[in-house]
Amino acid sequence: MSMQIPLTVEQLSTYIETKQSDKIIEGFQALLSLYQLQQARLEALLDTVNEAVCVIDESDKVVVWNHHAELLYGIAADEIIEKPIEGFFSNLMLTKVMKERRTVHEEYHTPCPDTHVLINARPVRLWGQVIGGVCAERDITEVVQLNQKLSQTHQEVQSLKQEIDKIHSQADYFAAIYGHSTAIREAISIARRVASTKVPVLLRGESGTGKELFARAIHDASQCSGPFIAINCGAISPNLFESELFGYQPGAFTGADRKGKVGLLEQANGGTLLLDELGDMPKDMQVKLLRVLQDKSFFRVGGNKAIHIDVRIIAATHRNLEEMIRQGEFREDLYYRLNVVAVSLPSLRERLDDIPELVHKGIEYYGNLHDKKISKVDPALMASLIQYSWPGNIRELFNVLERLVVLADSNFLGMDNLPSNFNQLVCHVVDSETRIIDAGLLEVTISLEKEMIAKVLSEQHYNKAAAAKKLGIPRSTLYYKMQRLGLECQ
Repeated sequence: MSMQIPLTVEQLSTYIETKQSDKIIEGFQALLSLYQLQQARLEALLDTVNEAVCVIDESDKVVVWNHHAELLYGIAADEIIEKPIEGFFSNLMLTKVMKERRTVHEEYHTPCPDTHVLINARPVRLWGQVIGGVCAERDITEVVQLNQKLSQTHQEVQSLKQEIDKIHSQADYFAAIYGHSTAIREAISIARRVASTKVPVLLRGESGTGKELFARAIHDASQCSGPFIAINCGAISPNLFESELFGYQPGAFTGADRKGKVGLLEQANGGTLLLDELGDMPKDMQVKLLRVLQDKSFFRVGGNKAIHIDVRIIAATHRNLEEMIRQGEFREDLYYRLNVVAVSLPSLRERLDDIPELVHKGIEYYGNLHDKKISKVDPALMASLIQYSWPGNIRELFNVLERLVVLADSNFLGMDNLPSNFNQLVCHVVDSETRIIDAGLLEVTISLEKEMIAKVLSEQHYNKAAAAKKLGIPRSTLYYKMQRLGLECQ
């Protein structure tokens, strides 16, 4: 049997050190792999978001500058990384946020002339210490510039606009419906075409989208001799609904007027009857209304003489009638009788590009109503109005505008005029760049704009600063337009 010679102290020490070194190397390799993984994820994230992202360290040097920041400010990453941010911007929210150790959310900011953004910013902390700051900025330059142009020209053309509106109102019964977005223009186009007929129309849309305004415009455009009568199906007690709609004979029931009463349907004879909030109509009244639509006649409550009528029916609802039919709450046959032509009215969230026009129209109207002269609107105020979700749609917007005008102390409306809780209600708007594109340019001008920018870039040998100067736009806007129009940045 052989014997093993025991290790010496020196050999044992060497063995332990070798094993420990291997473990340390393995640990470092694991940390390196984890670091590389996190870096790859961070770079992908920075290139995915639509905001311009910047991160600075405790000495105000830039350590992160993503692709959208390059496009917004026209500054390449290799020009600004590891350099003090003060050397590139004169108005810095990020440095202020870091030093004051506070957070800002969706705040209006102008980091440099002719560039307007909504900024989110906060300090970067490590073990309780502030080691830098991070911000994400969304470009709203074109929206603000549009607002400024509208403000500048508002006072100069006010009298002319009043004359034009007067002329248009005589010739165009839909002139009171403001907006030029695709959604609202499609709704107006359908309403125009159906106005000259007598077929039933079903207006669908959220509360506050202007369904009664559309109904009145359709009635006026039809140029029928009869009146326009509106009835809110949700505001009348089910017990009184039949007598309100059809009227009643003298002594028809206890408490009835001894002279009887003419119903709303008979009052609208020769004209238009708007059945607003159609989804709230009682089930038994749906049957009786269907009979009226089929026979063109009805009986007063307590009467036995048929009254023949010629009435155009317009119904309006914000409810899902199809779901109500499935649940047995609304008659399917009445639905098909009224849904001959449906007009879908877009919510204000679907036509944010119309808000600047609606704001100026509303301010003009309420200024004249309350004898106030408002000629300027703060870009920050306009940005806040565009960012808000408007659950009450145009009705809510005009209520806010009337409040702003009534409480204004000068001819300038600013953020101080807003209710204290308004900014807390401002929603996050997804894909705001796409909305800004829709607001700023009509489809028919896109090809012309692309051709013009490409020509100027070629003439200036792709010198972005010179091209932007010749075009009369900020360099950041030129980069933005080049990206949107598919012009390669050479």
